[in-house]
Amino acid sequence: MCLALLTGGLAWGQETDFSPFARFGLGTAQGNLTPALASMAGITSVSTSGLIVNADQPAAAAALLNPTFQGSVHTQRMELTEGTQSANAITGGPGNFGLVVKQPRSLKALQLGLTPMTSKSFGVSRTVTDTTLGDIQESYVGSGGLARAYLGLAHGWRGRTWIEAGAADSVLITARGLDMGFQMDHWFGDAIQTSALDIQNITFRDVRNVVSSRHRATGWVLGAEAFQVIRAKYDEFKQFRGSWTLRLGATWSPTRNLSTAFTRLVESTLILNGAVQGIDTSAFEQATLTGGVPQAWTLGGGLQWDGGRGNRVGMFFDHKQQAWGEANQDLGHLMDGSARWGDAVSTSVGVLWTPGRKPGKLNRSTFRVGYMQAVLPVVLDANDMTSHPLQEWRVSLGMNTPLKGSRSASQLHLGMDVGQRSTDLTSVHQEFSLRGHLGVTLTPFAKNLWLTPRLYD
Repeated sequence: MCLALLTGGLAWGQETDFSPFARFGLGTAQGNLTPALASMAGITSVSTSGLIVNADQPAAAAALLNPTFQGSVHTQRMELTEGTQSANAITGGPGNFGLVVKQPRSLKALQLGLTPMTSKSFGVSRTVTDTTLGDIQESYVGSGGLARAYLGLAHGWRGRTWIEAGAADSVLITARGLDMGFQMDHWFGDAIQTSALDIQNITFRDVRNVVSSRHRATGWVLGAEAFQVIRAKYDEFKQFRGSWTLRLGATWSPTRNLSTAFTRLVESTLILNGAVQGIDTSAFEQATLTGGVPQAWTLGGGLQWDGGRGNRVGMFFDHKQQAWGEANQDLGHLMDGSARWGDAVSTSVGVLWTPGRKPGKLNRSTFRVGYMQAVLPVVLDANDMTSHPLQEWRVSLGMNTPLKGSRSASQLHLGMDVGQRSTDLTSVHQEFSLRGHLGVTLTPFAKNLWLTPRLYD
């Protein structure tokens, strides 16, 4: 709690994006803000660890060994560059908070939580000089965005098989598994953008335009994960010597209805005692707008090697796709005139490594690195009638380590990623961002199991 307050206090605002691109549509996607997932470039369709609450994969909760609580915060430094000019800002806020409720080692689980989705935070201003009015300052400020509350159920099944151990014996192992999950979620939030024309000469009135879009949408997500042990090796003493495991995962969510309570206020303002005061309303609009958020699907997989000393190496990939181009008719009211919706596609690749156990040291850290390339659902239209999609790349790394002094499987998660968001238009700026993530997962100790009745005290 202290760390979250400190992170927010050092930041300039509780928003994630400092981006003029956020004025288009619902806002710019923040990506996954769970440290362990962000450090793997946002791979979510297939689970890379049994210690992480994965809010974007409903089936992942079934594979967790124990009930788990997860929380995180993040900070971000973003730099905007256009030509020879640049600006920067520091922002921050909470990440994913989730809880998986289940009995230890059960294959049934309840998952619930809250996670941020998009942000509409941006701040741009410029000053021009008019021969009649003098200096004029234009400012464009955005705030708010979308969050997602979710509740889901997951169930898993396991299959066993016999593996040879030496020449005359065998071992029964869990060789395959299938987890499936169903999740209901609700999107909510208020995306606000304010544009102001401030004539520095105090004898003139100023103009302020405020647009508010309060979004609501309810939908559901299906998810599935499967694994298959391709090869496992045991010696004649039935000691584990290594295995190769193939993992697959996928999610799908159908089209959902988005309801937007839209208001637009245009008013004249004056600065009184240092504060901007509205004195006259020249225009006011209010309407309830509806549209359809397109269906989305993800597909991922990975190959994992486990060694006899607990060491592990895994390589995973993830592909996401959503046909936002279909939303131009239904959700065109959420775009500025110079932009339109476009299909969103992203591909991520990640690698994790856990070193082997050393004598007297059973706890080890896990290290991750990843890369993501994406086309965001915003297409800018130039004056020459050409289209320019908004693109993004990110490189990430991170680690998780057991909490010192804890006898449970609780983990401390650290992560960071750097990336750039831009188009091929030379007249539009580029954004470079550096994010840091800090989180924790809490699980019970073996002799103090949650949700398990005490046989004695």
